[in-house]
Amino acid sequence: MAKINGSDLLVYANGTLIAYQKSCTVSWEQELPDATAKDSGGWEEHLNGTRRCTCNFDGLFSSTGLSAAGLITYITGRTSCVLLIDGTGYPIVGEARPKNLSVNATMEESGSISGSFVFDGPAWMLSGDYVNLMTDPDAGGTDYDTMTVSGIKISSAVNDAGTAYVESNTASITTGDVCKVFFYCAGIFGNSPTVALYGTGNRSNVVTMVTGLNVMTLTADATSTLTLRITNSDASSWSTTNIYWFKV
Repeated sequence: MAKINGSDLLVYANGTLIAYQKSCTVSWEQELPDATAKDSGGWEEHLNGTRRCTCNFDGLFSSTGLSAAGLITYITGRTSCVLLIDGTGYPIVGEARPKNLSVNATMEESGSISGSFVFDGPAWMLSGDYVNLMTDPDAGGTDYDTMTVSGIKISSAVNDAGTAYVESNTASITTGDVCKVFFYCAGIFGNSPTVALYGTGNRSNVVTMVTGLNVMTLTADATSTLTLRITNSDASSWSTTNIYWFKV
């Protein structure tokens, strides 16, 4: 069994590394409402209650990179983000909101920050049944005028006029499969792209991409090897962070 160095686990908000991290803790927990009754034989009994996932982190204060100033804007702006914890060999990803942030300053010591995120819904560990299906965003072809891919993110997509598409690698999908798609888009200039599972035509509902956080739910209507297809119907330019596409 391979061991993991804790130094390799790093936290990213909307694709940007939180600067100078020292540690992070990801927790899954559930409430256990009391259900003990007279016939419990003197033992406590519980029901399964609400579940939650959190990520606590601390690091050094920095005047550059994503540090206190940038993280505070998530709180003041009341915005969520794609939170990614990477370095385990498989990513942990989900939509999360910052709960708190503290700046700590001790005489003659490095300034530090600490804070916590709470996930909206699950923190998905993308392995096993939830493995990330995305391996190459343009493996299935593209007719954008400019398409620059780095790993599993689209660094630049430019469509000068008319329609354009980009298709990912294929994945085996069954009718009724529900897929989640997570990524962050820094900006859309022109026509807003749409996203769908694709085979012989669209094989799921179609969702329109937005500037900012994109959390999409696509339900397949075919059993086939399908791609994740992004389409523009007019001139546009946009980019994404890493794209996470997985069955739930």
